[in-house]
Amino acid sequence: MKDKAHEYLVDWIINYLKNKDLFLKKIETVEKNKKSFDVYIKFKDREQFFIVKPVIGDVDEILSKFDNEKWYGLVLFNNLSNLDILVNNWDKFVKFRHLCVYFVNPFSQLDKKWIIYPYTHNNICEKDALEKGLRAMSDMVEPLSEGKIKDTFK
Repeated sequence: MKDKAHEYLVDWIINYLKNKDLFLKKIETVEKNKKSFDVYIKFKDREQFFIVKPVIGDVDEILSKFDNEKWYGLVLFNNLSNLDILVNNWDKFVKFRHLCVYFVNPFSQLDKKWIIYPYTHNNICEKDALEKGLRAMSDMVEPLSEGKIKDTFK
């Protein structure tokens, strides 16, 4: 299950970023499995490394791969479990200036993804409204429960 779901998300983020880049043409190189990251993209002006996790798992293990020098992406399925982990570990995520988190459900009848830069969001939102705001953004994309992930990627 995890291998198929993981590979699906890897391919999804690559296709999404390539499609997003059709007009600007900033992508020079796309590689899978580079330097312990699932996806590496060389843009004309920067590099970005992606970790893809259908279900986030160990936050500290993931965040230990990041620093404040490079650009990073974390790609997750949009579900309550992943959102709760983001909310409960918010203070850890906001330490990385160039981290972008993608919450994805390619099967959603609504939007397919929502994206957040925790560092930037933390600087412009009120702390008291953080969880409510994140949940509102999450509601724009149908959730994909762990059970549905298992059923979809048998």
